Amino acid sequence: MFRSFHFSRLRSTTAALALEALHKQVLPFLLRRLKEDVLNDLPPKIIQDYYCELSELQKHLYDDFSTSKARMSAEDMIRTKPANAGKEETGQQHIFQSLQYLRKLCNHPALVLKDDHAAIISSVFEKAGLQSTVLSDIHQAPKLLALKYVLSRLSPIKRCILAHPTGNC
Repeated sequence: MFRSFHFSRLRSTTAALALEALHKQVLPFLLRRLKEDVLNDLPPKIIQDYYCELSELQKHLYDDFSTSKARMSAEDMIRTKPANAGKEETGQQHIFQSLQYLRKLCNHPALVLKDDHAAIISSVFEKAGLQSTVLSDIHQAPKLLALKYVLSRLSPIKRCILAHPTGNC
């Protein structure tokens, strides 16, 4: 017992010394600036909200989710308190999975529909009454169209800075 305790203390001490030696070697190469140091150098933050409608495909998938068992189950978890902690954790995970699905859906339907499910994708397009069956079409995600519009309004120098963050404009 004493031997294993002594060995584990020796191992942790050795690991701590190795970590300290590594920090000393790497420290000269790290550039670390704290927020307080650079706050005065930063320009004011500009927030612009652009509202865009969901595409027809996104609306259809959103409506499907709103009538699904997953939504009802998540809603039930919110309304009722589970009897024990294990169920509560599972319920919270289920709620977060539902929110994650909706977040992905609102960003782009390709994030929730995988390309390897071609039959499912074509049936979803058919149910939604859409002619195009190209999931990667930018018109399937109006959020990307809004981003494209915002980026097109940038001056050429800002576009260059965004394209080459290292400063090679």
